Amino acid sequence: MPDRLKIGVLGAGAAAQWYYLPATQHWDDRLKLTAVCDVDEARAGGFADQYGGTAYGDYEAMLRDPEVDAVAVLTPHRFHTEQVIAALQAGKHVMVEKPMTEGFDDALKVCELAEANGLSVSCAPPNMLHPGQRRLMEIVSKGVIGKINLIKLSQNSMGPGSRPGAPTDFSWFYQSGAGGMSSMAGYGLVRLTGLLGGVKSLSAMATTSIPERVMRDGPAAGKKVEVDVPDNNVIVFDMGNDTLGTMDTGYVAMGSEAPMMSLFGADGTIEVYGGDQVLRIRLYRDDWQTDVDGWGDVDIPGLDTRWALHPATLLSLADAVLDGKPLLNGPRQLAHVIEFIEKVWVSAESGQRVDMTTDYTPPSWNELPMEVRDDKFGLA
Repeated sequence: MPDRLKIGVLGAGAAAQWYYLPATQHWDDRLKLTAVCDVDEARAGGFADQYGGTAYGDYEAMLRDPEVDAVAVLTPHRFHTEQVIAALQAGKHVMVEKPMTEGFDDALKVCELAEANGLSVSCAPPNMLHPGQRRLMEIVSKGVIGKINLIKLSQNSMGPGSRPGAPTDFSWFYQSGAGGMSSMAGYGLVRLTGLLGGVKSLSAMATTSIPERVMRDGPAAGKKVEVDVPDNNVIVFDMGNDTLGTMDTGYVAMGSEAPMMSLFGADGTIEVYGGDQVLRIRLYRDDWQTDVDGWGDVDIPGLDTRWALHPATLLSLADAVLDGKPLLNGPRQLAHVIEFIEKVWVSAESGQRVDMTTDYTPPSWNELPMEVRDDKFGLA
């Protein structure tokens, strides 16, 4: 087997520029960039000159390149289904930004195609690789707060169009084929299902609270965008085992000091803070027998390692392909997440509670990656 995974990057937008192209350079012990493809072939050429590899303006031509073992699909959401399936049909392994596909049926097709051909699909978001998720899974599995009865999730922002320093036009995030639910919910749902397994049923309400957006910065600064997909979504869900939860997600919250997840157990409470990932864990205990009560912080080892960084999905793909390690952020979990999102729209339109048809069993916490800090792997 080769000692490095040869990567072709498909889509040279913000995700590629911020995360994945630098990762191939910083983590050159595991990854080798061999191609960059973008609809703007000149832009692809500029990044190929900077980071290495052949430039393409046609992704089908890149898929025919024998120097590409795996494709990183970093294009707008509406292209993911077609491009992930095309890469798998070409015999390439895949790393795909969220969402893996637009729809649930296509998500199942990706799972079946990858499994039938012995190919790996590494899926963003990278929650299942993050040290904070590992620590959270550990303390829950050890019964520190007892049986979990109630869950509260909040995964909100105002969307990428509100950010300063935008390198590209983010207006498509507010339109059909994308939206706050598609972009934001995955973080919370991967965290939840990685902790407690699959969701059994849900009931949802969805609306568009801010019908027009103005792009803040970058090449589209000042551009007005009509929002045609719900940006404000609230869901009640059933995890089974008499455990219920709520989730709010979308593009309607500018900021919050509340935790992004709260877990209420029979013996205590866990509150989880961070942006996309678990960066701080607070634990409340009230033990009547030992007089141990109150709030305290839980240490999270490994927050300064490469597994804490967004493009760790490329490392997990390299581990799976080169070393035969289990892929802990694989497509079956993301298919469950995509079904959840699809069922939100069904429930919101019908006003009815709907059942999930898939399930998901997470790995144990000690299967998640862990390493000692090494300055070689830091991304500036």
